[in-house]
Amino acid sequence: SGPMRPCAGVEDVRREMLRLGIAYPIMLKAVAGGGGRGMREVHEDGELASAFERCVSETSAAFASATVFFEELMTGARHVEVQILGDGHSVVHLYERDCSLQQRRQKVIEVAPAAGLPAEIRSQLHTYAVRLGTACHYRSAGTVEFLVSGERIVFIECNPRIQVEHTVTEEAVGVDIVSAQIRLAEGLSLQEMGIQTLSLQRCAVQARVVMTQAGRVGAYHEPGGPGVRLDSSCFAGCTPSLSYDPLLA
Repeated sequence: SGPMRPCAGVEDVRREMLRLGIAYPIMLKAVAGGGGRGMREVHEDGELASAFERCVSETSAAFASATVFFEELMTGARHVEVQILGDGHSVVHLYERDCSLQQRRQKVIEVAPAAGLPAEIRSQLHTYAVRLGTACHYRSAGTVEFLVSGERIVFIECNPRIQVEHTVTEEAVGVDIVSAQIRLAEGLSLQEMGIQTLSLQRCAVQARVVMTQAGRVGAYHEPGGPGVRLDSSCFAGCTPSLSYDPLLA
């Protein structure tokens, strides 16, 4: 939970926390952030001013935006997201994926479907995602992200685009999400595309290979074999840019 608008400064955060009855710890987040950037944990009031300043500085440098908001910090929660497709009239879900294993708040392992979720929680996640897409007449591919802690489900955000982890859902459900997004943009309906009732076909795991420091890739050998899919533009001798996501493969 948190305010439904950005915060103008430290005192604004304090006022909103008091108004909403939210106690520490909280998470400061950049409105334009992503990939784990522009996020700061605040565990007590004495940390708020410096954390807010660092968050604004980082998001200004990375995203040319200084807009920040805050959320209740839920420690130990699972990060579960639901893939949706919408044609402006109907919305379907392509089940969920668990993105809880992260490095510096950036996803590195994704599993579809999410293992060990109670059936009721899984059903609620699907229902909430479809309801959100239906309410705004969604037309495209999108991801609705949640935190799950016990029986509590909290909405994080909706990403109205293809995400890196879309591939794990493609393998689990058997739908080419990139192709579906293009066909939806061309005006086709889900019915015309034959995407109305979907079922899980298999379990899939995505593992990201990310840079931990700057440099040149000295050697590069791709895995292969049955059931192995690779998405990468990396090659031996390349020097990945530090201006973008540190993802290699």
